[in-house]
Amino acid sequence: MNSIFKILCYLLLFNSASAQELIHINAKEFKDLIISETGILLDVRTPEEIAFGQIGNASTLNYYADGFKDKLKLIQKNKTVFVYCRSGGRSSKAAKLLVSLGQHKVYNLKGGIGAWEKQGFQITETTNLPDNSIQSLSDTEFKTFLNTNKLVLADFHTLWCVPCKKLVPIIEELEVEFKNSTNFLRIDVDRSKELADIYSVVAVPSLLLFKNGELIWRNTGFMNMEELRAVLIKNR
Repeated sequence: MNSIFKILCYLLLFNSASAQELIHINAKEFKDLIISETGILLDVRTPEEIAFGQIGNASTLNYYADGFKDKLKLIQKNKTVFVYCRSGGRSSKAAKLLVSLGQHKVYNLKGGIGAWEKQGFQITETTNLPDNSIQSLSDTEFKTFLNTNKLVLADFHTLWCVPCKKLVPIIEELEVEFKNSTNFLRIDVDRSKELADIYSVVAVPSLLLFKNGELIWRNTGFMNMEELRAVLIKNR
């Protein structure tokens, strides 16, 4: 009987430790946490609202847009998400949806960006600029590219993901450095869903390295210049 009780206690503790969390916090707490804790800052307002300014380094997903839930699925599940909207209503619903999709921890900004501004906290201009390098590819087009190039680094990302945007200058610099040994592709997951499904891309950014048409390495999440350079040197 005693051993059964111990097992039950262990299971309760395990479930409590691993449970997903949704926490509603005020603007001051929100500001302190996005500075002190690594995570994904997510703005779920419309493009028209965002045009008037946003919290710096926020990824942007329009709550009302088609495919909103599917795009939420692409956020890394092990990352903490800080979500906000104009006044807290949409972000609260988005936060609950994130938790239902398996997000480990989600913080919702009570009162939204309105509460943020009332505290005198800074907002910045939107950074959602056109990206002419990102591509949409079919499976056939992708395989043709792989078969005509020796080493290929495929960067699966989206236009709304800030970690993806932070990878852009790193990819561009390495593309010049490794131009004789490696070809680079930047693929829009939102426009290449079939390709993303085939290669099990479930979060962005995802980096996949192919050699002679075969997948030899992959990574989900941001990588700095030194880490990615080391991978390319090892495999070229």
